[in-house]
Amino acid sequence: MRTFYTLIFALLISILSAKAQNLDMSKLQKKEGFIDFYLDDEKGKIFLEIAELEKEFLYVNSLPAGVGSNDIGLDRGQLGRTRVVEFRKAGNKLFLVHKNYDFRAYSDNPDEVKSVKDAFAESIIWGFEISKTENGKYIVDATTFYLQDAHQVAEKLGSARQGTYRLDNSRSAIYEPMTKNFPQNTEVEATITVTGTPAGSYIRSVTPSPEAVTVRQRHSFIQLPDDQYQPRTFDTRAGYFHISYLDFTSPIGEPMEKKFISRHRLEKKDPNAALSEPIKPIVYYLDRGTPEPVRSALIEGGNWWNEAFEAAGFKNAFRVELMPEGADPMDVRYNVIQWVHRSTRGWSYGSSVRDPRTGEILKGHVSLGSLRVRQDYLIAQGLLQPFEEGKPKDPKMLEMALARLRQLSAHEIGHTIGLAHAYASSPSNRASVMDYPYPYITMSGNGDLDFSKAYDDKIGDWDKWAIKYGYEIIPTGQDEKAYLNKILENTYAAGHTFISDSDSRNTSGSHPHAHLWDNGESASAELARMMEIRAKKLQSFGLNALENDRPEALLEEVLVPLYMMHRYQVEATAKLVGGVDYTYKVKGDNQRKQNRLESKAQMDALNELITVIKPENLAMPNHIVDLIPPRPMGYGRNRETFPSRTGPNFDPIAPAENVVDMTFSFLFDAARANRLSQQNAFDNKLPSLEAVFGKIRTGVFSSAPKDDYQSQIQLMTQNKMVDHLIKLAKDPRASSMVKAEARAILKDISSNELNTYGDKNAKKGKAIEESHRMYLADKISAFLRLPEELSTPVQISVPDGAPIGSDDMSCDFDY
Repeated sequence: MRTFYTLIFALLISILSAKAQNLDMSKLQKKEGFIDFYLDDEKGKIFLEIAELEKEFLYVNSLPAGVGSNDIGLDRGQLGRTRVVEFRKAGNKLFLVHKNYDFRAYSDNPDEVKSVKDAFAESIIWGFEISKTENGKYIVDATTFYLQDAHQVAEKLGSARQGTYRLDNSRSAIYEPMTKNFPQNTEVEATITVTGTPAGSYIRSVTPSPEAVTVRQRHSFIQLPDDQYQPRTFDTRAGYFHISYLDFTSPIGEPMEKKFISRHRLEKKDPNAALSEPIKPIVYYLDRGTPEPVRSALIEGGNWWNEAFEAAGFKNAFRVELMPEGADPMDVRYNVIQWVHRSTRGWSYGSSVRDPRTGEILKGHVSLGSLRVRQDYLIAQGLLQPFEEGKPKDPKMLEMALARLRQLSAHEIGHTIGLAHAYASSPSNRASVMDYPYPYITMSGNGDLDFSKAYDDKIGDWDKWAIKYGYEIIPTGQDEKAYLNKILENTYAAGHTFISDSDSRNTSGSHPHAHLWDNGESASAELARMMEIRAKKLQSFGLNALENDRPEALLEEVLVPLYMMHRYQVEATAKLVGGVDYTYKVKGDNQRKQNRLESKAQMDALNELITVIKPENLAMPNHIVDLIPPRPMGYGRNRETFPSRTGPNFDPIAPAENVVDMTFSFLFDAARANRLSQQNAFDNKLPSLEAVFGKIRTGVFSSAPKDDYQSQIQLMTQNKMVDHLIKLAKDPRASSMVKAEARAILKDISSNELNTYGDKNAKKGKAIEESHRMYLADKISAFLRLPEELSTPVQISVPDGAPIGSDDMSCDFDY
């Protein structure tokens, strides 16, 4: 019986195979190009014609039509992975294989190359059954491949806690209008629907029927560039993104990990000329869906980069222009700036399609969030309060927003030409557009604001040096390593510092200049200046900040960026406390050595932060509290408004609580406390942890509020300090010395500032203040009475020793 079924199965396979071989391609629509394909309109199928096996090319998936939610993160124009792939035949199948270029061997010994290749896995992305073989070419049905959820939309919706979704083939199909073929790239697009049970508010807010989410996904097969591109060595001081891999043929004693920067290919027509036009300029095309005056601002800002390329020896090497009508923004042949819409504002970003083998950028792709500019407009609106009856709208608001767009365009393009963030540039005369600047606004003695320098209007000096490193042609006969090192030496001799993300986007950060949205050589001095502007404009804040015929409750949206305008400068200033000035220094270079900040700089910063949390600087002017009514129907609370503990009413304590929590989260950060504990041990002239905690305590408990409103803010601040100290005392990242000091100051606060209800000679305060002191004393006592939670500091891992170590690779090993 088993033999009978085996024969039947074999017969069916034979029949199906014969049917496939009889596939009549003449009835299908053929599109010739990089990889020829056929469309079967009647059956909704697509067939690939594979002419060459084991020939490498690039495979990129992307999202031409997205979901529209910043929180979910599936934007229109989002690029997916870039992979080096090839087709391989295995029986009646063609495998699409993702080559593993993370581990390589460059050797004349084929056995050595094979040993490395066989040591590390490859990935078969897809298996295609061969439908027909003709003239040495293989026809495969690729419909299912193209209708997969390649961009992992369902998975990302699940990760964002928006529900459980899966691909629905019945609601997915090839999208023929954007399925095209060109000599160097094949583009196939599909309408993809994932269905499921929605569970989150984000997906409900952007999808008409959230149980079915339909997007379009693109599959691009791209010809690899030729081998004439010359990779350039990565240097941590230069400010470039990079590719890396392990080369197992590296001589013993040399690093196995090879790193090369990401950059476009740019060659001179005349390599010997100091200034030459390029063989092929770098051109970026702006989304035709971008409205004016945004369109002109983005083109102008993007074109700033031409100046940097000119400094590197290229004439007319870079330009931004409007995308040709009918061009496809996802086509790899176009560097693109897309104007991307979302339901809420979010980040803009610059990504690229790179050759994973070399780091060569083949396509730059900028995505600019269309709502971000409205936040700059809102900042200006709160400061100018321009809607006085009978007066025209102040043009400064739009001018500042457009100035930000010019800078943003240059910034995100910078990423797509290879550059990382350069967050230590703002103190050096805004030396880089790769920093995040806060609008620099000055105020005259009579309160008039000057917006003329809110954002820079040109490329920065750091950017010119960085482009020289990445793109300047090395003169014939010059040693490349020495030449590039000289560029870096000159960069740092000019006074520049390069510090990027990991050191800047960090609550525990210590660098005195590497911050986001900051200004000024001195973070604390700039904070004091901003506080003065903030106080002045809060006093004048009123209905003139709101357009006519708008619900008065919407004043809160304008108030938030004004009240919180110092939030990022607070973070920058906090990094000075326990701060360390350092660079990405390389042995033998001309960068300064690291050093702890002097005592005065640390204490000036601490004093300014204590000023920030004084009740008079936290209190909202009374007229504002009286001015903002509960939210009307149709205008509920949102992420752009303050939280409220008072139900539908505006909560005048909540904004102050936001600032206090923010400030204390920096000051009582475990890593910062550890540094303070240690720095005094090395230099007793520097502030100790005890001294810093003591000064904060004095500022919080000794101020004299002028009224009951400010008294409530002071009580809230005292409670927050106790809470943050308790949190620090339990933090597993904190050292035993820090935990001990946190517990000691809690005991001292309880014994001195709070111990009034047992002392007959103590001065009695108001009932609410007395009750609050008792509450805090009980809280501290309850915490200290509890057996200490066994949250001992996280044990620091011993560096790898078996077998010997791991070079400079970051690896985790399980045994």
